[in-house]
Amino acid sequence: MEIGQHDSGRGYAQAEHETIYILSESKGNMMLNQTNLSGMADEELLTAILEKSVVRELIAEYGSVQNILLQSSEQELEKIKGIGNAKARKIQCIAEIAKRVYRINNELPPVIKAPGDAFKRMEDMQFLAVEQFRVIYLNTKNGIIAEEVVAQGTINSTIVGCRELFRRAVRLLAASIILVHNHPSGDTMPSQEDIAITRKLIEAGKLLDINILDHIIIGKGKFESLKERGML
Repeated sequence: MEIGQHDSGRGYAQAEHETIYILSESKGNMMLNQTNLSGMADEELLTAILEKSVVRELIAEYGSVQNILLQSSEQELEKIKGIGNAKARKIQCIAEIAKRVYRINNELPPVIKAPGDAFKRMEDMQFLAVEQFRVIYLNTKNGIIAEEVVAQGTINSTIVGCRELFRRAVRLLAASIILVHNHPSGDTMPSQEDIAITRKLIEAGKLLDINILDHIIIGKGKFESLKERGML
């Protein structure tokens, strides 16, 4: 099926407190306390990293944890009582992480609206000399969360492990996934093995409420969508 033969109007529909252990200091001894992070105040979270006295000095100077992370400089921090070069550097590292997360969260991810969009992102696979199996992980609006190679070589149901594939999907909080693999021969006709793998993964996805949106087979300058063939 050639790229130009696909109808751009036929696209994909959109899908509709963690508790961890932190270190705390009590009576000079380090102990593990089970703490719900979402229930902690900003100052308490910072106290898990720095001494309480240091946190008090920082809050007195900047007014809030947000201001500490967004407005402070390493040189300014070193002037505060209890903060030397090492702690100032640690705070600035935390601030940089926070800024990067903010930027990532405010960037709209690329959206897969139709099979052709998935092909364009994976068209390099047409030049591979061996078979490769990739997965595109999507959010509820079909925005791309991640793209990963999960197997390479002769693609069969043994190599493409459901457990590893869906463990990653759950960790990424993916709402749906698109399966993509290539046929080095250039022929995009799905084999019986391709269909069997797809059906196996669809059934596994149902148990986790993760939708297999499509399975794209890539050949030389063309692709085949199992969804468009009515095989999903």
